[in-house]
Amino acid sequence: MTDLRHLPARRVTGRQIALRRGTGALIVVLPLLWALQRALPRGGEMVNTGGVPLIGDLLGTALSPRLDIEFLQIVLEAAGTTLAFAALGTAGALVIGLLGGLVLSDVAWSRRPPWMLRLLRAGLRAILVATRSIHEVVWALLLVSVLGLDPLVAVLAIALPFGAQTAQVFGDIFDALPTRALRALRGAGAPALPAVVYALLPPAGPLMLSYSFYRFECAVRSTVLLGAVGVGGLGQELVVSLSSRNWNEVWTLVAAVIMLSALVDAWSGRLRSNMAIASCSEWSAGDAQQTGVRRTGSRWARWSVAAVVPGLLLAWITSGVSLSGLTNDRTRVLASRLLDDLIPPALPRGGAGEVATAVLDTMAMAVLAMAIAVLITVVVSPWAVGARPGVGPPATFPVRAARWGAWGLARIVLLVLRSVPPTVWAVIALLALFPGVLPGALALGVYTGGVLGRLVAESWESVNAGPREALVRAGVSGPVATAAAVVPASAQQLVTYTLYRFEICVRETAVVGIVGAAGLGRLLAENLTFFRFPVVTTLLIASFAVSAASEMLSRRLRRAIRA
Repeated sequence: MTDLRHLPARRVTGRQIALRRGTGALIVVLPLLWALQRALPRGGEMVNTGGVPLIGDLLGTALSPRLDIEFLQIVLEAAGTTLAFAALGTAGALVIGLLGGLVLSDVAWSRRPPWMLRLLRAGLRAILVATRSIHEVVWALLLVSVLGLDPLVAVLAIALPFGAQTAQVFGDIFDALPTRALRALRGAGAPALPAVVYALLPPAGPLMLSYSFYRFECAVRSTVLLGAVGVGGLGQELVVSLSSRNWNEVWTLVAAVIMLSALVDAWSGRLRSNMAIASCSEWSAGDAQQTGVRRTGSRWARWSVAAVVPGLLLAWITSGVSLSGLTNDRTRVLASRLLDDLIPPALPRGGAGEVATAVLDTMAMAVLAMAIAVLITVVVSPWAVGARPGVGPPATFPVRAARWGAWGLARIVLLVLRSVPPTVWAVIALLALFPGVLPGALALGVYTGGVLGRLVAESWESVNAGPREALVRAGVSGPVATAAAVVPASAQQLVTYTLYRFEICVRETAVVGIVGAAGLGRLLAENLTFFRFPVVTTLLIASFAVSAASEMLSRRLRRAIRA
């Protein structure tokens, strides 16, 4: 057999490089121009002059938040509720993810399963894909129809889509592990389940622990989003204060959300850093399975794990969550009625054209949002990259102070952008703009810019600075050395994370649609309000198709970039 390593490399001509770059530019520019054309009104007004003074009122109270003891106690209780829902939802997601990951993993089945089991695995995979394609806010709206405003709604709305995503990640982790120990145990006659427990779970444990805390970090932000449904926590208090235009309360609650997000981010980030397993950016891009485990026994990790069980018990007791709502007669009747109402699907009053218009608005909103997010990332993220010891020439104290100041300011900007829910950004945008694609794109773009900027800054910190330093030592100027050695790798990471966030952004258009922007989310909210459940089914199918198509396109493009 020919050794492919000794074959000559395929020659790439300058014309081929130019053709690829031109094709890439068209892939970016044409959808963006189409989205802009769809978002901008044709001959109509874009700015809502009546709402602009309200933004002035909001900004005018920024320095006078409500800080009386009574309200601060409400904020503290809401923050506790948010943490409790996020912790319990994450725990449920991990249970679903572990069971689903073991079923989906090819390594866990060391012997070829029978055809019936293979069919069941294929069915489970399809169910998990459909489950994670529906946003947690939409899950909450559906669950409210059955359970009412029960605290269990928030927990299940987090656990179901997050569990489906976790099952995929855990299955990939198991499949990336060496199989020698598992094969040895199975060859010695050990039963399948004990063999998997002893051979797969210990080596997979550090990565699974790292992902669990990353997922909890995401769950806190998602729990704040669920405030739009009215299930409690900081998100609900924010929606109430915005609706009643109590701007001083809004600033207090926004500050609480930012501080809570900062604490959770710092805790989760320190845990992953101490364990040296996988960063947030690696989990987001799906690269963590290839990350080498260098240190797993940090004291911070042990204390974090020790706090899990007491924390979950405290969350269960204080949140008022009870599983009894799943088994009572009322729930069974309402669930049966909901399923009967959902089937068969039906078109809205505007017919298939209304659905198609909503789909196009959803895609235009996602494209514009990602363009805004990339712009924020390119401007802010370079300043948010921490300086590494020994990289670059020694700097004077004023220069170091200026760098640390810029770094701190950039980190705070990204934290604020991603901590404030997109529903709040959408409400603010809708004060100044008329409903449509543009306010939704602005809200999602600002929020996604905070998330994408954090991911990109974190990944840029891991870019090898050795080639740049070698060029500098050879006499090349600093900017030229950076452009030649750092920018190409950084640009590839930016594109990878942009594609990853695009598929998430498509699902999150439902969130801003619920508060009145545009797209499938707006139609979903309207038809749920009037209990038109057959139409809701059609819209969910359309959402699933759009999400699946965007996810497939994003993955193909990311694989092409890595190739």
